[in-house]
Amino acid sequence: MMIKLAFIVSIMITLSGCTTLTTTHPENSLPSKVHQESCLPAFVSLDRIGLQSAGTLVGNRISGLPWLRHNRLITHDISVQKDTKHLSKLLNRMSMLAKQGLKYELATADAIEIKQWQRRHQIIDSTESFIAKCSIRLIASQLEFPSRTLSTLKGIAPDNDYSTLARVAGLYPIATIPFRLGVVKEQKQLAKDWGQIHNKQWFAYQATPSSGINLPKKSRDLLSLHAPLWLIEEQTVANLPGAPYWERDVLKVDTQKPTVYAFISEARKGKQPITQLNYIIWFTERPKLKRLDWVAGQHDAVVFRVNLDARGEVLAYDSIHLCGCWYRLFVPENWPLKRSNSYWNEPVSIQNVSMASKASPRMAVYLQADTHQIQFLQSVEEFSSGRVTLAKAPAKNYQLQPFSQLLELPADSGIKPVFDKRGYISNSVRPERWLFWPMGVKNPGALRRFGDHAMSFIGRRYFDDPNLLSHFSLTPSNDDTRSNNDHNAN
Repeated sequence: MMIKLAFIVSIMITLSGCTTLTTTHPENSLPSKVHQESCLPAFVSLDRIGLQSAGTLVGNRISGLPWLRHNRLITHDISVQKDTKHLSKLLNRMSMLAKQGLKYELATADAIEIKQWQRRHQIIDSTESFIAKCSIRLIASQLEFPSRTLSTLKGIAPDNDYSTLARVAGLYPIATIPFRLGVVKEQKQLAKDWGQIHNKQWFAYQATPSSGINLPKKSRDLLSLHAPLWLIEEQTVANLPGAPYWERDVLKVDTQKPTVYAFISEARKGKQPITQLNYIIWFTERPKLKRLDWVAGQHDAVVFRVNLDARGEVLAYDSIHLCGCWYRLFVPENWPLKRSNSYWNEPVSIQNVSMASKASPRMAVYLQADTHQIQFLQSVEEFSSGRVTLAKAPAKNYQLQPFSQLLELPADSGIKPVFDKRGYISNSVRPERWLFWPMGVKNPGALRRFGDHAMSFIGRRYFDDPNLLSHFSLTPSNDDTRSNNDHNAN
């Protein structure tokens, strides 16, 4: 029995840390002219340096195509392409993603190794200039063979953040039974806690009026306009928002510098674009609430996302913790939702809320002490009416900073991102990984990079699924229950 247990545990440990490898090799279908570009060997070598130094920080690498990367939105857009009309634009988007990733990854590399690369390949340009020039040449070569290039892109394996092997080893069909019961129980508790904001004192954190987030003006203005007011139940150390920093090789959080990190992403609802404003608030830990607390551990971060339609109107709000856990969807009060009874799809916690107005779009986000669960949402206008009690301590300002800042933190070795080479916050592992691995989520409970948020234990669901909101039916339901509806979101 002990031998079997040890064998299972060894499988679990192996699976929890593995990354998805691309099983197809799109470079084999590239035109020979692309392979003949003289700058390609140097590009491949430089990309390898970035990968070995920092792993993949932005997007997903494509085997043999270091000048291109993809994410779920790009994969979706490739899949719906019926002709080569928009191929140039698509390749340039993929190139931009690769450039962004290499910028942060190469910033962590040893300067001596970069100089050796330059001498070896006789490169006189800076790495940034080399990448830009070589990318233009490689894309130009691809565009000479548009049909073949589109076929190559369609052959790229989609990103998969679930381990099928772990689900097989963990007897997934049987393991889902207790997991589903646990999810339903937890969501009932979240629904019970929802709106329980009275008879408490809330500590307020608001964006600094002159917060100089280092982004293009249009993006900066939009993120500042919607920057939420955070209301936190307590001011113990675990409930003070802060800024991650490196102290030697240990990632810590400076709670003397309240900071919220932000970035803009894009999604779809049908054929319509959705602009997503992502706000991340970071804490030192999720503290233990009982003697054996499976989800407690160092570092905790909450992501609050505002989904805007093409007119700038709010479609919905949603949220996860940076581990991908506890997905919450907040929709307008007049948005009816149809219940789905599909067993093989994890139920979603859904709350109806009043949307903020376009003229005053900021929301007040109430975070429960210690768990950092969103306990209520309301517009700042409604909050200002004085329906809740603020603590006597004055409201504090937080700095709004670009999320990319976390990919280039100062460290003793130079520059170091918060994520390790596998895409995790290395010291954020949770005891839950010993129990939850049969559901196929890799390293469950650990904080991870964007793009890797598998957020359902039952079925498959991703936070960066470009069609995520489209999966939730708008058909009126005969059930008057407005929260914790089950939805088919494959």
